[in-house]
Amino acid sequence: MKNTKGQMHVLEVLLVATLFTSTINVAVSVLPTSDANNFEENDLYFTGLEILEILDEWVPVDSTIAAAHHDSTLSWWLATDNYTAIKQYLDAGLSSSLSYRLEGTHGSQTEVIVDRTVDSGPVTQTFRLVWADEELWELNLQLWYGYRVD
Repeated sequence: MKNTKGQMHVLEVLLVATLFTSTINVAVSVLPTSDANNFEENDLYFTGLEILEILDEWVPVDSTIAAAHHDSTLSWWLATDNYTAIKQYLDAGLSSSLSYRLEGTHGSQTEVIVDRTVDSGPVTQTFRLVWADEELWELNLQLWYGYRVD
């Protein structure tokens, strides 16, 4: 009779390992994560990222302006203090059920570029770095749910 105890032990170890990894896989795929409860916050975050990115990558039609401002409408508007255009763009691109505030820090100063706030609810922040008017601007777009007042 052959000694099969060693072979059985290897099979037992493999079976236990398979059961353990299967249990972990089921738990990971079925149990909710902490991010699942933050859907609205994530939605606001990615909305903010997207709207600033699109404006930054939007090349001005005039080639002279585009060349002077790194092919960025956002850079052009910041360099020329055209905050009205930024406000119109954000108002058109963001749902009216969202309030927002856009701040820009450049050099040693921070200024409010657009303030369309209604104080309520948790705030989500999105950041973007933009080179404008020979300065690096750090933009901070704060978004939250709440109808803005015109």
